Amino acid sequence: MWPNTLILNRAGTDIATRAKDIDNGIADVITVGSMALANPDLVERLHPSTAAARPATPTTPPTHTA
Repeated sequence: MWPNTLILNRAGTDIATRAKDIDNGIADVITVGSMALANPDLVERLHPSTAAARPATPTTPPTHTA
């Protein structure tokens, strides 16, 4: 669709919807700005092999593992 990388910003949209944008070829990269700021462990939460994998929301307190 686009000749270069398309970064899609859908502020306020949940991660599942944003991930579908990549799966459907609408975007190459999605933004997670406020989610990452509110959840410092966002990468761990999104990685399916971690025990912390669960929906990340600004109201979910971050978890810290040693």
